[in-house]
Amino acid sequence: MSTATESATTTAEEHAAASAPAPNKGMLFGFGLLISIWGAMCGIGGGLFTVPFLHFVLKFPMRRAVATSLGLVFAATSSATIAETFHSDSRIHWPLAGTLIVGSLIGAQLGFRVAKRIDTRRLKLLFAVALLFVGVRILVFAGNGSAVADASFVIENKHLGAGFLIGIGGGFLAPIMGIGGGLVAVPALTFGIPSLGHLGARASSMAMATVTSARSFWMYLKTREAVLSEVVAIGGGAAIGSMLGVQLVHLEGMAGVARAMMGVTLLLVAGRFAWDLRPGSACRD
Repeated sequence: MSTATESATTTAEEHAAASAPAPNKGMLFGFGLLISIWGAMCGIGGGLFTVPFLHFVLKFPMRRAVATSLGLVFAATSSATIAETFHSDSRIHWPLAGTLIVGSLIGAQLGFRVAKRIDTRRLKLLFAVALLFVGVRILVFAGNGSAVADASFVIENKHLGAGFLIGIGGGFLAPIMGIGGGLVAVPALTFGIPSLGHLGARASSMAMATVTSARSFWMYLKTREAVLSEVVAIGGGAAIGSMLGVQLVHLEGMAGVARAMMGVTLLLVAGRFAWDLRPGSACRD
């Protein structure tokens, strides 16, 4: 892209940002609250749904939508992790969460390097099919006891190794697909370490997402592409919503419900990627 073209694109984005109507802070707070209750129960940050809402519904310029969404994800995942840590029935396994974090940071660096060289359209198609398969499988088995960890579960070296590899996979796909690591980590942990259960998988995934979202959000803050008042509004709702979600998911019988919610989420994400690939879509690349 030439310098003149880049300048014109930047000017257009700045003009769009300046002309975009100021969003209702109450709406941002309410959206952050609701999406983060769902996200905390599933183990995801909610960014994949927040960006389309901000961009297509509230008419945010895309980069401002992404920056604001990252603020929501950081507020939600950090609040959920704190709430989970101090819960009487906390399911965070910190050694496993640590390997997920390290792996995701390495994977993100690799993903950034190949993001511009890979056929994103084909990758979205493959990922949509994979999410469809996993989502259906989770829903089919949502009612069995695997949603809750075995009472005798103990973290072993093989689990740490699996967490590291899962973290690399989630981190690698994040910058390429524009997804949060939880969409990869939760299903992979659920099926890769069945004894962990959904509660343990979502708790460890949220701890990982706290670090990865903080890293990305800080980059946007430095470039001043996030409007602080908007981030405070949507992030405030997200912080409260995620704490409520943590409390809800620990209620008796809710682990299976939360796992089913994750299955539905994966199907929605698969549909989102399929929508991006429709003929004439501006988002397909």
